[in-house]
Amino acid sequence: MGLGPAERRGAVRRLDEETFDAVVLGGGITGAGILREAALRGLRVALLEKSDFGSGTSSRSSKLVHGGLRYLEQYRFHLVWESTHERSRLMRLARHLVRPLPFLMPVFRDSRHGLGFMDLGMWLYDALGAFRNYRNHRRLDAGAFLATEPLVRADGLAGGLLYYDAVTDDARLTLENVISAAEHGATAVSRCEVRGVRFRDGRVSAVLARDLLSGADLEVRARCVICAAGPWTGSALEALDAVRGGPRLRPTKGAHLVLPFDRLPLRHAVVMVSPRDGRVMFTIPWHGATVIGTTDTDFTGGPDAVFADRWDVDYLLETVNHHVPSARLGRSDVVGTWAGLRPLIAPDGDDDGTGLRESEVSREEVVTADPRGIVTIAGGKLTTYRLMAIQAVKAALPFIEPGRGRRRSLTARLPLPYCGSLCAPGADLARTAADLASDRGLPADVSDHLVRAYGASAAGVLDLAAGDRGLLDRLDPALPFLRVEVLHACRNEAATALDDVFCRRMQLFFLKRDQGLAAAPDAAAIMGAELGWDEAARREQVERLAALAEAHLAGCAAAPAPQPPPATPRA
Repeated sequence: MGLGPAERRGAVRRLDEETFDAVVLGGGITGAGILREAALRGLRVALLEKSDFGSGTSSRSSKLVHGGLRYLEQYRFHLVWESTHERSRLMRLARHLVRPLPFLMPVFRDSRHGLGFMDLGMWLYDALGAFRNYRNHRRLDAGAFLATEPLVRADGLAGGLLYYDAVTDDARLTLENVISAAEHGATAVSRCEVRGVRFRDGRVSAVLARDLLSGADLEVRARCVICAAGPWTGSALEALDAVRGGPRLRPTKGAHLVLPFDRLPLRHAVVMVSPRDGRVMFTIPWHGATVIGTTDTDFTGGPDAVFADRWDVDYLLETVNHHVPSARLGRSDVVGTWAGLRPLIAPDGDDDGTGLRESEVSREEVVTADPRGIVTIAGGKLTTYRLMAIQAVKAALPFIEPGRGRRRSLTARLPLPYCGSLCAPGADLARTAADLASDRGLPADVSDHLVRAYGASAAGVLDLAAGDRGLLDRLDPALPFLRVEVLHACRNEAATALDDVFCRRMQLFFLKRDQGLAAAPDAAAIMGAELGWDEAARREQVERLAALAEAHLAGCAAAPAPQPPPATPRA
């Protein structure tokens, strides 16, 4: 099933005509997981997202699916057990999207804990994952560590640990949950903003919303509402007249930097500790570049405009330069940034936000239920989104007809849609990519990208170019993204704006120093033909992308602000 313009129009009609068991507010990973969980239980469920699916926190994470090593130090062993088991599950059910990633943790002679203590902790980490990780950890002496990653500072190095967690594409993981839910009867509409709620006899009867593309006002009849709005929880609950019973958030900002691989050529993810405040962060190999992240600072601004500022940039670069002295990184080396808000739950008694350091605030989720039929979930983390979804759906069941939705959850066993044959025993991503390259005459980097993004559906994406071989050309000569992917994003993946494609359906925006603006007119022309944009609308989309690029690089003072290219799209 596609999520294109025709499917969206049908979904909007259903919003106006049907009565739903539940309406989910928020199209991030939590809301998308709830939608899928509810649909697979046979519930009539809809989701409303005011922007693009995954456009908030769920496309601005560190891209990691991990067990939560820091929880060991806090003795929260149940969280590590949950996270490691969910990590293993996602590596089976979304093998193309959630892949093993080796991490190196250097231990110095002046580190807080010695190498022996850290090794013992890693054995516990492996044990809580039932020794079912991709591989168990290994202890390395200083010589072996430097042979593995020679750029890391040797001064004072006692040794280190090699262990495995997983890397993902968070935006596409969110999107595939939405696609799966739609395939099982759910209704999902992006660019649809909630304006209020109606009650009848003290219970929710309808959600009032506006379709931001057509301007149409909608009254979506529902028996209950599940608010999964992340950092927007407060404003969403205010619109629902449900501020009284909802959780109180303490949002913290996490910023990330992207550098060309040749400026920071680390081949493993490396754990680093800030020399300024002792906070742990990572460098992560990503799409042929290197990502540095993340910060963790209290944030009091509005959630609609969250960007890496100069403090974030300097703080992250300082940490990397401390651990890799030969890098000598500066702001001008940064080619991309992103920043998102963690919707953390404010601890009891922490009314002014000063009781705990940001990194000490729990990442556990909280579910509340207003007796009028409004369930709210906040907190949590990407790795355990599926468990959070189960909690939220169970909390909503008392407001739904007796007997509906009581079936056992299927999400623990059902692969995500694009995984397909790659979830079969013995399936191999590298072999699948090599076969695709051979069958279709593709360069290796392109076939590898297509399989990692679209899994077993990669060939279907290429088939869209059957009538126009030019769609198989690259959008940018240095990157593996193809023009046909723009068409696929519009026709099958609910893309309605240029930044949907450049920032979330693919990662072009973050990997080029110009944020992909050289390719923007061409992509806007492809989208315009599919979505009915006139020339003025196409120019506006390119200009909006340029403004977004300028905001993303504002913290890198040495980097010139990208300018939109002339509107000369390819014929």
